[in-house]
Amino acid sequence: MARPHHESVHLHIKAAPQAIWSLIADITRMGEWSPICRRCAWLAPVTGPVAGARFVGHNRIGGLRWSRECEVLVSEPGAEFTFRSFVGGRPSTLWRYLLVPDGAAGTRVTEEYTVTSDSSSPRWVTALESIPAIRERNRAAMRNGMIETLQRIKAAAEAGAPAQR
Repeated sequence: MARPHHESVHLHIKAAPQAIWSLIADITRMGEWSPICRRCAWLAPVTGPVAGARFVGHNRIGGLRWSRECEVLVSEPGAEFTFRSFVGGRPSTLWRYLLVPDGAAGTRVTEEYTVTSDSSSPRWVTALESIPAIRERNRAAMRNGMIETLQRIKAAAEAGAPAQR
């Protein structure tokens, strides 16, 4: 069982919350923002950012590749987009994007994740996470990835015309 863990980063973006939310909630574009997620696709019948919708995310770090089914939990335009991923049919990680107006011309965007206490990880992952140096290296890499994700979203939102794949 993975240890519960929470991480959060935030960034000020000079764009309206609704515009930023539209970028984040379009999960088909997550591969443009995240250095780990390569692509996401909605699972029928719902194919848009509404609570209960499901999608699959395909990830890669170096030669390691994996996919996770996810479920949207909160989808409040201009305010919040939250989903959870599953491992073996059990909740694994909760991902949340919070958008708060921050001054006349911007938004404070927070990206956070929580590894849930009931997630089931393969034994080798649990074993590696028990080694403090590896655990801290992995957490630093996740934090850096989150910062990079927000920086890419910031660039697209502030350009006013987000880059397409």
